[in-house]
Amino acid sequence: MRPRDIIRLEPAAFRSATSCLGEQLVALLRTIQGLCPDLKWYVADVQTIGPSPVHGRDPTPICIGDTRALVQAARRVSQFERGVFAGVPASVDEPAFRAGGLWTEDEEAADLGDAAIEVRAFDMSYWSIATADPNLATRISERLEQEGDR
Repeated sequence: MRPRDIIRLEPAAFRSATSCLGEQLVALLRTIQGLCPDLKWYVADVQTIGPSPVHGRDPTPICIGDTRALVQAARRVSQFERGVFAGVPASVDEPAFRAGGLWTEDEEAADLGDAAIEVRAFDMSYWSIATADPNLATRISERLEQEGDR
């Protein structure tokens, strides 16, 4: 499945001078969980400052677990230098991903496979969120704006 919408979030979206922080991923995951509560998260090509949820940069997606499990892992990370976080409906037992694995530098419009949503951390510069559901992209943007206004 190809994404229909891609959202880019610069540091200002989090009222920050820095991007790709662990706390920002936590905020994104909480927003996504409010809209898609039943996701399993797979991570690939992760490089961090601080403890990483996985060891080494590998494009093979590794299941971290539900949103709560990824939130706990992200809290320990100071900043993500890179990483792909794919949210797959929990009902999918053996998800399909892109051939060759998930790389941060993959084309933004790359096939999502069975993922409902894909979040990427780019060079500590911005977050990218891709989804094939245009309603989901709109709702994520609206929620993030509302949270930013608080």
